[in-house]
Amino acid sequence: MRIKSFENFEPFNILRKKMGAKELGSFELFDPQRQITYSERELLEMGLFEVKSARLRILKDKTIAFKNARLWLTWPGHEDFHLAACEKVQKRRHLKASFIAGLNSINDKNVCLDCLQLLKFDGLDARRSRRLDLAETMQKEFKLSEFQKDYPFYPLL
Repeated sequence: MRIKSFENFEPFNILRKKMGAKELGSFELFDPQRQITYSERELLEMGLFEVKSARLRILKDKTIAFKNARLWLTWPGHEDFHLAACEKVQKRRHLKASFIAGLNSINDKNVCLDCLQLLKFDGLDARRSRRLDLAETMQKEFKLSEFQKDYPFYPLL
């Protein structure tokens, strides 16, 4: 059986042009409802993206995502940044409040120890987090780049 070439089949060529494909077999699938846009990504990279709690989702691993990106959250006047759906984040979500989100390191805030405990990051659990010296050391030495090795931020697969 031989398959006929559709290169000159006009209905397919019309459809290809409507799809924006310049060449045969060449098109880019992008859904702005499910994938972060260029402008959203720019704001996320600067740590300036404001997002409503209803637009966030909690992943199975308890980290926080917006569209196809895992991210950190904070809000004005709050001293920590959050990587998971800890109790503070959940309370704020239930108030339907907005968050400030980002993808890259944040300099003027500490990581939330409750988030690290929830994720059991670096073996931190409720028992170990009670040791104040250990918890403070983990907080001071925390590197977002190391965290992202276990929990890649973008793109979510």
